[in-house]
Amino acid sequence: MVIDQFVEPDFETLQSTLSTARGRNKVVVIFATCSVEWKGNRDGSIGTGQRIVLCKPDGSVSVHRPNGARAVARQGINSTVELVPTDDGHLLYGSKSGGQNTIRVLFTEVSLAIVYDASDDAEPEHNNTEAKIHEFIANNPESIEDGLRIIHHEHPISVGTIDFVAADEDGDWVIIEVKNPYAQLSHVDQLRRYVKHYRTAEDKPVRGMLVAPKFGEKAKRELREIGLEKHAVGEFYEKDLGPNQSSFEQW
Repeated sequence: MVIDQFVEPDFETLQSTLSTARGRNKVVVIFATCSVEWKGNRDGSIGTGQRIVLCKPDGSVSVHRPNGARAVARQGINSTVELVPTDDGHLLYGSKSGGQNTIRVLFTEVSLAIVYDASDDAEPEHNNTEAKIHEFIANNPESIEDGLRIIHHEHPISVGTIDFVAADEDGDWVIIEVKNPYAQLSHVDQLRRYVKHYRTAEDKPVRGMLVAPKFGEKAKRELREIGLEKHAVGEFYEKDLGPNQSSFEQW
């Protein structure tokens, strides 16, 4: 629920709004022209543009462009956030971890500031199809290949963690990597590294198999060229049925 809004707020109004909102556990949404700099785990900056800035009561700050899903810059929770005046505009400064991570949002024009009272206690539920594929293979290895036996599941090695180490009916190793929803070229390279590791360590034939609901054309071509295999589990492909679907269960 919107509990307050300020059109073209001056410095004192914006400063008071940010301070009061955090103390009252409210969200502040600022529509402004600004530039941004950030330092810490990654350093960067972006020039002036019209953006939306979210200031949450947990101390997190994120800056969004009018288009695009991801924040162009963000500062994590438990940040110290303050607004200070400068010769060029209002500077929103966020600092975390003793100044090791910082964000500087320089407002040159603030069009609107909204104070929003929100609560959200719901826990997200993830429909992890890849986990379902893992469970299916672990319980039904013969669905992948007759005589296949699972030896290890999520087996760590020096170059990563192999989804399945199996043995075929001849006793040869079969390295299985599971992807969802599409197997891509990079996944073929991942499988290749795992197979190479096993071929170096083991004195018997080692096969490699990529398992996924769908395969990209480049991935299929690369698998053929380097002598690795694929197995499609199309029954796990979850197609978006669009807005006319009858329930969330069908997503």
